[in-house]
Amino acid sequence: MNISNEAQNVYEVIKRYGPIRSIEIVKKLNVSIKTVYKHLAKLLDEDLIEKTGSTPVVFYDIKIQNSEMTVIRDKDDKIIDDNYLYVSPNGEMLYGISGFKQWCKKNNFIFEKEKRMFVDKFKAFKKLKKDELISAKQSILSGGKKLHLNNIFFSSFYNIGHFGKTKLGQLVYLGKSSQNKVMIIDIVKIVKPAIFNLLEKYNIKFVCFIPPTIDRKLQFMDVFKKNLKLDLPEIKAIKVPSLTKIPQKTLRKLEDRIINANRTIAISPNQDINGNVLIIDDATGSGATLNETAGKIKNIAKQDIKVIGYSVIGSYKGFDVISEV
Repeated sequence: MNISNEAQNVYEVIKRYGPIRSIEIVKKLNVSIKTVYKHLAKLLDEDLIEKTGSTPVVFYDIKIQNSEMTVIRDKDDKIIDDNYLYVSPNGEMLYGISGFKQWCKKNNFIFEKEKRMFVDKFKAFKKLKKDELISAKQSILSGGKKLHLNNIFFSSFYNIGHFGKTKLGQLVYLGKSSQNKVMIIDIVKIVKPAIFNLLEKYNIKFVCFIPPTIDRKLQFMDVFKKNLKLDLPEIKAIKVPSLTKIPQKTLRKLEDRIINANRTIAISPNQDINGNVLIIDDATGSGATLNETAGKIKNIAKQDIKVIGYSVIGSYKGFDVISEV
């Protein structure tokens, strides 16, 4: 480590007692707060520690890393580095090779073996993509129920085999569960080009955003919609209030999901819908919510229109329970 002895002392305190606040480091080392902040800045700059929280409650801890972890050796390493995100049990986000190696270490897996398996799986998924979108029309609503959607697309699957959540799946999960505005904005940056391609390809004239079921101080779709900045008239979808709010994604039977979607999403009939519509959701399992909403929109439309569904992440198996999201 290219740091002074004093900074090394601060590092050792953090390593032993972290997560720790700056004032506690001052007491341990019996130095001024100004001195501690100077060394903390150096340690952060060297990427040896990380801080969490916000003023006045900020904690410092060592960063889990290994210099060897970040070396990109071949094309397969590059695939992992661009498309993998590991979230540690304490919430640390490790991208790419360093995260993948940490995941292997945690699960006692052999890195080279898992790397080959991940790359093969990723390449198979990549073949399903066109213009950075996965068409899932053939796989949603398993059981042959009536489709109101003309097509449905995902930007990514939620899971990728035993490797767990995809990179985008992790971001959506964390963005929603932690109500992290910055993370949601990052998701918009990733998926926005693909959404704009859909607008052009299907001559979209209206947009509809699926409303949330669970009340949160910061709603994923509110931030997503604001930063997506679609210059299109919006069809208002409303979540019907009830004493017991049951998230559709927690239901394990397809029939229950269809009933839930049909009975809890309302579209005002007093809307002039005379063009193709894009419905946007954050996560899709069976596709029931998007499909039932599409049916309600087509029932109101004054002419034959196309309704396209889009979800940031979706299920690989056609009907899966994404209860975490």
